[in-house]
Amino acid sequence: MSMSGDSQEPQNDQSQAPLIEHLIELRSRLMKAIVVILVVFLGLYSFANDIYSFVAEPLMALLPEGSQMIATEVASPCF
Repeated sequence: MSMSGDSQEPQNDQSQAPLIEHLIELRSRLMKAIVVILVVFLGLYSFANDIYSFVAEPLMALLPEGSQMIATEVASPCF
């Protein structure tokens, strides 16, 4: 009986190793994704007004003559 107990212990260690490897890979991929998002944000931050104008232009074309668009919430121009 002691043999079966000993043989299960290495199997348990082997089943834990892939989990740790997957967690390490997940951590590295999440860090890469965060870095990419940060770089894209910093690169596009200087163009924020131009991007807003480009996105808001179709909505502004539908407004009545002489009116203007006022954004009171983050998603208010879209919904």
